[in-house]
Amino acid sequence: MKKEINIRSDLITPRVALSFISAFKSAYGMASFAADSVDFLGGELKAQIMPHLKNWAVEFELQRRCIEGIIPFECTFEANSRRNHKHIELRSNGFVLTVSQTHSINAIPRECVFRNDHNWDGQMALSGFDSDSSSAAKDVYAILTHGQGFLTPAFILCGIPNSDMTSWAQHENLFSLVAGMSAVDESPAAEDIKLDFRDKAQAKVKNAQ
Repeated sequence: MKKEINIRSDLITPRVALSFISAFKSAYGMASFAADSVDFLGGELKAQIMPHLKNWAVEFELQRRCIEGIIPFECTFEANSRRNHKHIELRSNGFVLTVSQTHSINAIPRECVFRNDHNWDGQMALSGFDSDSSSAAKDVYAILTHGQGFLTPAFILCGIPNSDMTSWAQHENLFSLVAGMSAVDESPAAEDIKLDFRDKAQAKVKNAQ
């Protein structure tokens, strides 16, 4: 039985969009704080490491806010089918979301194992199999993308990719969705949280050297 999906009503409501926006804005600020407060992250190295710091901070804040119940999703870190990479997954109401930094608002993230696996399962669920088939229980796959800004993201988008992963079947610009609405961060990152992230990020950078 084919699933009829509307990303705005079924997944990214204005309330959910606001909770994600607060998390991403906080994460970008934490990434900048970490870069500015670690002595060896200067100049060219800082520019090179900032995209990684943003990714780590986004995962850090999404997990924290899911645990606190601010973002109404279950958050886990999962290995891909080859067991050579772990990524964050957010699940709610028959959807599974992954997160990716992209160069522009409408860009589709690059091809990789876990995205291909999820997209196949999600497209099977959308395409019309019998309700008693194994694919009927699969979650619909969507991706949260973000990027460009330094202290705050220039864009945050949530989209369901087409089967070939080259375009969006549906997508929603989170900033446009909540335009004109007032937003209050329900769980701003306190100083100890920022320091905790800074220390973890510093350890990651040193381990990668």
